[in-house]
Amino acid sequence: MGILGRISVIFIAVLAWYIAVRLNSTPPLPYIDPDPWWGLGEPKKSDSKIRPFKIDIPAKDVEDLQARLAQAPRLAPSLEGVNFTYGMDSTTMAVILKYWRDSYDWKKRETKLNAYPHFKTRIEGLDIHFMRASPPAGSGKTVRPLLLLHGWPGSFVEFMGILPLLTTPRADSEVVFDVICPSLPGYGFSEAAAKPGMNTLAMAQIMTKLMKRIGFEKFYVQGGDWGSGIAHDIATAFPDTLYGIHVNMVMAMTLGAQAKLMLGAFLPSGTVMDPKLEEKWYPLLTFYGITLREMGYAHLHATKPDTVGVALNSSPQGLAAYILEKFSTWTDMKYLNQKNGGLLDPDFPISLDAMLDNICVYWFTGSITSSMRLYSEFFGASSPAITMFNIPTTVPAGLAGFGNDLAVIPENLAAHKFHNIITYTNPEIGGHFAAMEVPKILADDIFIYVNIVERQMKEEQLQKTKKS
Repeated sequence: MGILGRISVIFIAVLAWYIAVRLNSTPPLPYIDPDPWWGLGEPKKSDSKIRPFKIDIPAKDVEDLQARLAQAPRLAPSLEGVNFTYGMDSTTMAVILKYWRDSYDWKKRETKLNAYPHFKTRIEGLDIHFMRASPPAGSGKTVRPLLLLHGWPGSFVEFMGILPLLTTPRADSEVVFDVICPSLPGYGFSEAAAKPGMNTLAMAQIMTKLMKRIGFEKFYVQGGDWGSGIAHDIATAFPDTLYGIHVNMVMAMTLGAQAKLMLGAFLPSGTVMDPKLEEKWYPLLTFYGITLREMGYAHLHATKPDTVGVALNSSPQGLAAYILEKFSTWTDMKYLNQKNGGLLDPDFPISLDAMLDNICVYWFTGSITSSMRLYSEFFGASSPAITMFNIPTTVPAGLAGFGNDLAVIPENLAAHKFHNIITYTNPEIGGHFAAMEVPKILADDIFIYVNIVERQMKEEQLQKTKKS
């Protein structure tokens, strides 16, 4: 390395140190309006009742979808040999649309989605939908409430396969879960905000109010994607409501963590992170190139979500292509280079029916536009996101970075945000939609984490009793 190269490395190292030391101070918690009104017009008195709800899409809406699917799609021929590198392949899309039109049965799938009881309740001017899955009575296990949060382009549908695993008592666990699985505001059957500002922190407050209304003063929270971001904010702004937080996508990269990440590009292997994870990050130019390729949609959502929303909310074919392409690539990047993006492979980890269930929830509720607005609220100039990232939390944390996810944050970088990491795992199998792809692996990870937290709480209580 020449003299200029050495000077450059020294300069970057000093800059990284400066960022870590000078800019990594803890900012104050942003102001949170304790009683905002997100509904239409001026605030009105709203009841606190929890009302039973059943998914029952009107026949005319199902017929309308069938009529739209019956129209020949205007699919542009795909380029030769590009597979999914340009996005959804038109040949694959034609096969999926035929299946959706001729074989998929919404009413049968609707019955399956109604297997667990659903409810709605009004919070901060919005109707919030949630599904509840409870364990059998008399199991002899400690029953803990678990708030399960989805992201985009997901919904409560993501958790249908993991719910039986979380609510069934098991011999290796002293705990079983009473699971609350809501639709985020503006997603699915939850009402969308009529005013700007519905970011992850605002959703975090709504979720804590939802749990309190159900009767849970304290609970565990688990999430991926935006669900992880909301869980981060609950742990940061409302830590006293939590026994613990478990996420399968760490979102918070503090300034100090980012400085370390940059510095690691110039230091010997293993200096900044586990060498097994280095290939996912370095060289940084490659990582950021992949990020730009896969996150182009996010820039669109963060700037003009309502524009693309017109197209997606008017065409079930377009909506399906937009969402399914994410299921393909985010499940495993290897599918970029497969002709059908893996979606039609018999060993693809998510069934086509389950993915269409999720798409139908977006279609029948007309919620795709409002769901995308979360990006605009999160990345906007008035967003508290950066501040929230840089406020540490001591809530007991379980972090799972699935090997095929878009990004896996190393434990020592995550520790800048989470000061009490109980478990950190890197399952080799599974990607962004872990609850759908590998529900047993995710459920096992949650149980292991929670049982350690429970044992620690018992030991702490025992020590307090001895002292008193």
